[in-house]
Amino acid sequence: MRLTTEEDPAPNLAPMIDVILVLTIFFMCATKFSGDERQFELDLPEVGGAPVVEAARPEIVEVGADGALRLGPDDVSIEELGARLTAARGVQPDVAVMIRGERAVPHGRMAEIYEACRAAGVRHVAISVRTRAEGVR
Repeated sequence: MRLTTEEDPAPNLAPMIDVILVLTIFFMCATKFSGDERQFELDLPEVGGAPVVEAARPEIVEVGADGALRLGPDDVSIEELGARLTAARGVQPDVAVMIRGERAVPHGRMAEIYEACRAAGVRHVAISVRTRAEGVR
C-alpha cells in the first residue's frame, strides 16, 4: 500500500517578490531625478511675491556667482546662449526661459543674459526667485 499526499498546487511567490523588488530598485536608480537639471547650488534672491511662469517646460539658464552660464547640462557663453535659444525657437516658437541667478551675480550680468534671450526672440523670460516668508524683511 502506497500513501500519497495530495497538495493543492500553489504558485511560489518568493521569486516573484524578489523580481519585483529588484526591478523597483533598478528603476529607482535608473530614473533621472530632474530638479530642472540644477548644476550650481544657487542662493536665489528673495522677493515678497512673484508670478508663476505658465509654460510647458521652460529652458533653464543658471548663472553662478562668478557669472558662468549653464543652459541645461551644458556650460555656454553668452553668444552660444543666444544661438541655442534661437535654435530652440525654431523647434518650439513659444519657448520660455527661466533665469536662475545667484544672489551675488551683478545686475549688469543678469541684464546681459536677459538681453541675449530677448535678442534671440524669446518672448517669455522670467527670473527665478524665492518667495520671502511673511513677516520677514
